[in-house]
Amino acid sequence: MKMKPSFSTPLFASILYFLVLGAGLFKDKLTGAGGNEYLSVIIVQLLIFIIPTIFFCRLKGVGYASRLNVRLIAPAKFGSIIIASLVLIFGSVVIRFAQIYLFKMSAFPVSYFESYIGQNTEYNFLFAAAAFAIIPALTDELVFRGVMLTEYNEGGYGALNATLITSLLSSMLFFSLESFPIRFFSAVILCMLTYATGSSLSAFVAHLAFNIYTVFGEKYIIRTLSDPSNKIISVFTFTLLFLILSVIMFSEFEHILRQMGQSGAPSPSYMLKKSDDGKTPDIAATEASEEDNASKSVMSEKNKLTIEAFFSPSFIACIIIFAVAVLMAL
Repeated sequence: MKMKPSFSTPLFASILYFLVLGAGLFKDKLTGAGGNEYLSVIIVQLLIFIIPTIFFCRLKGVGYASRLNVRLIAPAKFGSIIIASLVLIFGSVVIRFAQIYLFKMSAFPVSYFESYIGQNTEYNFLFAAAAFAIIPALTDELVFRGVMLTEYNEGGYGALNATLITSLLSSMLFFSLESFPIRFFSAVILCMLTYATGSSLSAFVAHLAFNIYTVFGEKYIIRTLSDPSNKIISVFTFTLLFLILSVIMFSEFEHILRQMGQSGAPSPSYMLKKSDDGKTPDIAATEASEEDNASKSVMSEKNKLTIEAFFSPSFIACIIIFAVAVLMAL
């Protein structure tokens, strides 16, 4: 597949958008009458995300799946995963507090597919965990931190652009302005965790922990935040914990990346220089040049790649799909 990642990746995302929206239109038929609606939600999610992802990987050629950063996690990096999970949880609490008290927003569904579950459906802990915690974490990390982050990295767009764009694409998938801030915040943290640990499996573990909290614990936190008598102490406590954990997390990430640099492992960067065939990016090309004109040329190329990434027709199309879906839901 010869298309640039700045075009093909948002195009892939737009296909997922249409599938999610289409599934919503036919949710009654998809869940069926009298069946297990949780199981139906699990199957729908797998069909929507896994099949297009497999097809996309096949279009990219043989061996593409081995480049998706799906590798075992080093035991030394388990601490980073735990800290990142706590940052996700406490950060979401702070954002929810701001939404409740500053913007007067009410609670919103933890999953786009939560509306598939009828009011009279018998609650099942294991099926709920699978439908709204395990499967969403699996599909999101495979698609966004696996495929899409890899596409932008290998395309040479840089870690910052890759993080911002894939986070925007994953956040817009829920078609909700209320949930967008938390989705974007969590996506950025998960991208950073993927870079620091070198594995999208670490993002899956952190995402799973966050989803479990969201599904089973967030309602109790919101209830606490909504109590005026607990307002001051709650915001102080959760904000302080969030800030402390964030400092620890960034310190841990910096330590890991510094060790990678000292060992000679490549860090996330722009890949501007081409190899002898004139096509293959070379990550070593972004090392500082002794010549000022060479540095200016690199910066100019970086700016071009940034503009190319954010103003790609397919990326703009994703924004339009999101805006139209949100407006129609109002």
